[in-house]
Amino acid sequence: MDTNMSKSQLLLELNELRRKVMALEESKKYNNLSPAMRALKLAQEKFSQAFHCCPDILTVTTLNEGRYIEANEAFLKITGYTRSEVIGHTARELRLWANLEDRDLVVEQILVTGSIRNFEMQFRNKYNELLTTLLSIDKFEVDGEPFLICVVKDINDRKRMVEQLRLSEERFSKAFNSSPVTMTISTLEEGLLLDVNDSFCRTLGVSKNEVIGLTSAEIDFWVNPAQREEMKQSVLENRSVTEMEVQFRRQSGEVRWGQYSAERININGQICLLSLFTDLTERRQMEIEMSRLDRLNLVGEMAASIAHEIRNPMTTVRGYLQLLKDDLKYINEGVYFDLMIEELDRANAIISEFLSLAKGKSVELKPHSLNAILRNIYPLLQTNARLQDRGINLMLDEIPDIMIDEKEIRQLVFNLVNNGLESIAAGSAVMIRTYKQDNQVVLAIQDDGYGIDQKILENLGTPFFTTKAQGTGLGLTVCYGIAARHNAKIDFETGPDGTTFFVRFPIY
Repeated sequence: MDTNMSKSQLLLELNELRRKVMALEESKKYNNLSPAMRALKLAQEKFSQAFHCCPDILTVTTLNEGRYIEANEAFLKITGYTRSEVIGHTARELRLWANLEDRDLVVEQILVTGSIRNFEMQFRNKYNELLTTLLSIDKFEVDGEPFLICVVKDINDRKRMVEQLRLSEERFSKAFNSSPVTMTISTLEEGLLLDVNDSFCRTLGVSKNEVIGLTSAEIDFWVNPAQREEMKQSVLENRSVTEMEVQFRRQSGEVRWGQYSAERININGQICLLSLFTDLTERRQMEIEMSRLDRLNLVGEMAASIAHEIRNPMTTVRGYLQLLKDDLKYINEGVYFDLMIEELDRANAIISEFLSLAKGKSVELKPHSLNAILRNIYPLLQTNARLQDRGINLMLDEIPDIMIDEKEIRQLVFNLVNNGLESIAAGSAVMIRTYKQDNQVVLAIQDDGYGIDQKILENLGTPFFTTKAQGTGLGLTVCYGIAARHNAKIDFETGPDGTTFFVRFPIY
């Protein structure tokens, strides 16, 4: 133990002695210098240490030729050159400048002002890799000879990050604006619209300039403002808002159904919302249409299976009632027989409408002039209208022949015109128009009534749904069936000034 301790102590003393000798030699080196020279020497050594340890590129070059007098370790590390390959050579000889026009601009400015600050440039290292940097230069003199000290800051990583950020923002912007899903960015508190995409503008019928900077309340977006408050509360409580069914209003005032989702985002320290919603109006209408068609098929199947069986005994009953009515024994009960026969005829008319709904009903499609059919039945329509103190007007444009079944088209026109006559006041008239639009022939039947109540629109065309005291609810259902068998489409426009039904036939 004593031997080991003595060896350790000896080594420590030896190292201390060596340090003192080196310090003595260093002090002797400066003791021989004057105070001014000693200060200069110390300053030079401090500058040398700072010069070589700086993480940024530092070089000293001659002004006239641009030859490297000194270069720090960062320069050698970043460029890949050795000190011997650099000192005494110029940047042009080392092919460091990626763009010689940049070099000419730098030289011109140095000659005029003597310095340059944060000039963005690219230079090429030994391995032909391009680096983006910020160049700063100052001119100084030693013994009357001009030199340049250059500081080069590598901003390649920064530029790469900025470029990645720009690309990320550009990708988001493209995805945001071109998305078929309606998207908005708004403040959470007020609902102030900061940005909206193209789908939003198409869905609401607005332009970006009309809505950005306004709140959702100011553009009257929410049909039920309580739904926005519900969504806002969910976001504040960090609960997700996903596929919330809402009603929204277009600029025209039309109310539509949508599916709304929202995600909380932070923009410059402010809580905002990235909102997405899908217009479900067409889907809901399609669901209603499918439901209507299902019921239509059911009615058709019922009609096909039982209508004939009911009709036969009814014909027998009606015949015997007619015989009994003519019997002199029942001469005083004639009014009752007329009533029973009338009711049987009414039941028979309903069964006839049932039969028109029968599934798989065959139609004979032939080229016909729709205008000719309308002119042929116009006297009948006019007679029926006059009995109700109403009128029928025709406005027929030139249209091509289309593939139709004449009997079914007659029934379709009678049903739609009768609906129109029942919705207008005495002295008014129903307008029947035909015209060509795109690749379709359009039959339009227009009345000037009070329009269709919003509450019954969804059930329009549903079998047995009617608002008439004596109606069967099958008239429009029959029309939809006829249109389907003709590959035609029925739509309508309604409002306080009346209703127009459009039947659009394809042109083959």
